[in-house]
Amino acid sequence: MSDIDLQQQLERLLSRLADGGLADSDVEQLGELIGRSVELRRQYLEYCQMHGVLCAENGILASWGVPEAELLAKPHRRGRRERMRRVWAAAAIAAGLALALATPLWKPGAAEPPPYRGQVVAVLQRQLGAEFVYGPSGERQPVSGVFMPQGFYELSRGVIELQSTSGVLLTLEGPAAFTLLDGQGIRMTRGRVAAHVPPQATGFRVEIPNGTVIDLGTDFAVEAVQGEKSEVHVFKGEVKINLTGSKAAGALPLHLTTGEAARIDYLTGMPSGIDLDEQRFLRALDPAPRRYTERILQMGPAVYYPMEPTDNGARLKDFARGRADAVINFGNAKEPVWAPGKVGLALALGGPAQQTYASAASYCQTEGDELTVAAWVRASSRPRWASIAKNWAGAENWGQFHFGLYRDSGELEAHIQDSSRREITVKDRVPLPLNVWHHVAFVADGQTLRLYRNGNQIDAAPYQRLVRDPRIKALAIGTKLNLAGDAPEERDFNMWDGRLDELAIFNRALSADEVGQLYALGAGE
Repeated sequence: MSDIDLQQQLERLLSRLADGGLADSDVEQLGELIGRSVELRRQYLEYCQMHGVLCAENGILASWGVPEAELLAKPHRRGRRERMRRVWAAAAIAAGLALALATPLWKPGAAEPPPYRGQVVAVLQRQLGAEFVYGPSGERQPVSGVFMPQGFYELSRGVIELQSTSGVLLTLEGPAAFTLLDGQGIRMTRGRVAAHVPPQATGFRVEIPNGTVIDLGTDFAVEAVQGEKSEVHVFKGEVKINLTGSKAAGALPLHLTTGEAARIDYLTGMPSGIDLDEQRFLRALDPAPRRYTERILQMGPAVYYPMEPTDNGARLKDFARGRADAVINFGNAKEPVWAPGKVGLALALGGPAQQTYASAASYCQTEGDELTVAAWVRASSRPRWASIAKNWAGAENWGQFHFGLYRDSGELEAHIQDSSRREITVKDRVPLPLNVWHHVAFVADGQTLRLYRNGNQIDAAPYQRLVRDPRIKALAIGTKLNLAGDAPEERDFNMWDGRLDELAIFNRALSADEVGQLYALGAGE
């Protein structure tokens, strides 16, 4: 919203204040506005001072021009007293603002004062690398369990999960700007929020720039792009959207039910139907146990990353033996590195531009001739030598395995080093299809290296004996590391663009039936 729009909004609220007509929601909005900038506070102060002086010198009659006979009538005496109370309250606020404006904190160019904070309306249940401009009590990095009062918040990065006092579960992704209105409402200025609304909280509302989304018993999500559009996606249940805007004023509400979505234009407020996108929104940070996870663990992996975030979301936990937790290098990431996965959540990487990856300094490598690596992957593009996972250092420094996409053409490929000192390679015949999930795996069974996609073997090559380089100890996820294992190998960069999920390494050969079983289990999640 521009400075002119904010100023006009403030003027409308001040006009209603002078008429004695501020509702509770107007007071909250006024508090948010004057917390935004020094200039808006000055405008508010001058307005309150002007009306305070008029009332003191000329009386309430001169200030509002209300006929004396009307004021003397008994039904209106309470309204007169209420108006006087509001004026003196405004004058008191103005006096407080005048004192505050006299301090260095409120001088032009100085630090902004803290935003409005009201009653507690939610609890921050969980956060992943979250950072506020000004948190619930002024902190930048919140902790789980902190109370969230009413007011305006800017989430500059990370993900937070809130539970409102009415029981609504909200998952917000940074960057986002929002206002907690009460236990039954939130205003989204920009950013994404997903809401799970239990039956007792039916009627929960999400205010967007050109409308209000009202829950009728749903799981839904909203994305607001400031000055452009808003989108509403309904995963289950129904919402009603009261539309506003230059063309939508007075229009009938829009109803969306399970599987439906709409885009609402910022200027006109008019809706357009779009396809539901279940892959865009994080809907929970603590998903329920999965059959896929249980089956992987039953198979005895050496290393297993389900890609479920832990702690502050800065590492990948090894669910197998717990000895090879991987550290996430965030690179240039501005969006959350967590996204909906094929099974639960996934690690979301942004390719060469973002330079985000994960690595474990060492892991349990096979010392025999058998090896299996399996994962679910979803590619947004095909960067050169895009990596799924690698124990490899490039040039002549070959490690134990190299798994990702081939050069610039982007076919799924894997290669190993055998005792003949040759690279043994298996490769798909077509570039990996984009923007869909694939189960991918390679299996070295002691004689043959096999490549699988979606449960089907797509290539095979014989090899003699699996070899590893004891100098190359690190496991790279989403890139290829240098020989020291402390940074990406610079020559080809090898960054993955898309999502990686359920990465598992077995120091044995899975059978074709076991690979097919994993594909079927994941496809059914």
